[in-house]
Amino acid sequence: MENSSISIGMVWASISVGLVIVVVDIIGMIRYPTIYDDGGINQTLFATKSYLHIFVLTLFIAISEELFFRGVLQSYFGLIPVSLFFALIHFRYLKNWYLVLNVLIVSFLLGYSYELTESLFVPITIHFVIDFLLACWIRLKGRK
Repeated sequence: MENSSISIGMVWASISVGLVIVVVDIIGMIRYPTIYDDGGINQTLFATKSYLHIFVLTLFIAISEELFFRGVLQSYFGLIPVSLFFALIHFRYLKNWYLVLNVLIVSFLLGYSYELTESLFVPITIHFVIDFLLACWIRLKGRK
């Protein structure tokens, strides 16, 4: 059931959760670059895109993935199976155990945030903040 009431608190909480994940990932990428190595796929995807392109692309990804995974699949199959499936479809990470674990934890968090709030706004916002800021960081890093 979709909760139509979105409060300022939900907005800030969603953004804050996304920011914490981004900060942890960036610190990890700086300190332990080998465990965050995806073979250069994200670098190829984002290093040369404009910030507007990154914004539109990551917004589309966050909305479409969360509508499908939380709004449709999680309603039928539950949190754990959908979180596992979400991690598996990010197949570009399957060669790196840490990235698979990372995506699995984030997927579980997104699904749990949906169950907790009954609002797709929350996982969409968290997902967007993570993808947008990390893509911008990759772009910034790629330009140096």
